[in-house]
Amino acid sequence: MFENRNLINISKKSFFSVVIILVSLMVAVFILTYVIPQGAYNVDAGGNIIADTFHFTENINLPIYKLLIAPFAVFASSDGLTIIMICVFLLVLGGFFQVMENTNGIKAIIRKMIERFQNRKYVLIRIMVLIFMAFGAFFGIFEESVALLPIIILLSLSLGFDTLLALGMTVLAAGFGFASAITNPFSVGVASEIAGTNILDGGLYRLLVFGVMYFLLSTFLVRYAKKIDTDPTKSLTYEIDQEKSHEFKIDSEMVIENENKIFKTYATVFAILIAVIILSSLLELVFEISIPTIPLMAGTFLIGGFLAGWLVTHKMKLVGHAFWKGMLSVLPAILMIMLASSVKWIITEGQIIDTILHALETFFADKSAIVGILGIYLIILILEFFIGSASAKAFLLMPILIPLVSLIGITKELTILAFIFGDGYTNVIFPTNAVLLISLSIANVGYNKWFRWTYKLQLITLAMAVIFLIIGLYIGY
Repeated sequence: MFENRNLINISKKSFFSVVIILVSLMVAVFILTYVIPQGAYNVDAGGNIIADTFHFTENINLPIYKLLIAPFAVFASSDGLTIIMICVFLLVLGGFFQVMENTNGIKAIIRKMIERFQNRKYVLIRIMVLIFMAFGAFFGIFEESVALLPIIILLSLSLGFDTLLALGMTVLAAGFGFASAITNPFSVGVASEIAGTNILDGGLYRLLVFGVMYFLLSTFLVRYAKKIDTDPTKSLTYEIDQEKSHEFKIDSEMVIENENKIFKTYATVFAILIAVIILSSLLELVFEISIPTIPLMAGTFLIGGFLAGWLVTHKMKLVGHAFWKGMLSVLPAILMIMLASSVKWIITEGQIIDTILHALETFFADKSAIVGILGIYLIILILEFFIGSASAKAFLLMPILIPLVSLIGITKELTILAFIFGDGYTNVIFPTNAVLLISLSIANVGYNKWFRWTYKLQLITLAMAVIFLIIGLYIGY
């Protein structure tokens, strides 16, 4: 029953390429702290920025040792708890999927899905994209998509597709859904609360945006699937996928002992997981009860992994060994998260974020409405590179933007739309986003290949976002 393969295995090449990128970014922003003057806005009791209170502060050069300790100092920062939760979740995720693979749970689920969609592969792609985009748009689910990535990778390979398509159906779709937000509590919800509007205000226009972006992404993926269906060697991950397909081959005629029992056991774990995600999101959306989703998911995977493994094998020692092995396999991803988080920590310690905000605010204050809304979009895109959290950016920016937009004739709803556009789509291309790094590590895909595969889609998305903002401005949205 138990095998010695690692389902999640981060290659040295992809690991070092990402580390080089992140270390370079850390050095670059460290240098910027010496170039850009330090400044700050006053904040209220809740920590929100008070508009028109910017002032320069005494310049204190950031000592070089802070650059060196940044990957560890992030754990003591305001984002420390979130970083710890993500790291713990990733370790548990690695352990769970190793147990699942070693007990044939992966094979049992994949074979069921192949039986159902073998002759409707392209329909399956559109269904998967719709599900993950809807979860992101309505409930703010993005990080959680990583949980299903290993299964979707093997499903994609089993249907004759590749790893990139699996990433597209899960992480890319969830990111697009997050950015095409309708009631996403982490972006629309927080921004609406700060702006003093209802979360449903402007919802119909955002629904239209969701529909268009769903069609764009699903069509992009289906066209790609047909391309590699015709010639598999056109896949950027062809060679590594050949290794994966050989190593994790799912033979439709192979007999899996107690297959139905294994399938039902793991299907139940995932059903409970989805219920937990939806319930926590609904409590946040409807009752404003904040329940951290990632710890809930980690707990579900931890308990579900050991319980399911024991029910299938009745050998807890072997289950524990597999879980431990799976946790070790994802340790390189933990270092990537630490380095990615260090970029924001350095510019925060260097006290230059508020200075950058003030310069942009000053530049756009007397501009036309169209320049203003596109400028706001640009500001958020720039900040997104350093600050991945939608809620953090909302608390940082919205108190400044709301007084500003009223002066240049832009509605609050359009400002919120610009915010969610800038916050979301680049989550799946900026190398400072921890979720993207984790996903690429799990998929064993180098960032350069991911960039080559998605950059044209991102350019189209950028153009679509600009068009939607301009249309919104002219229709008085």
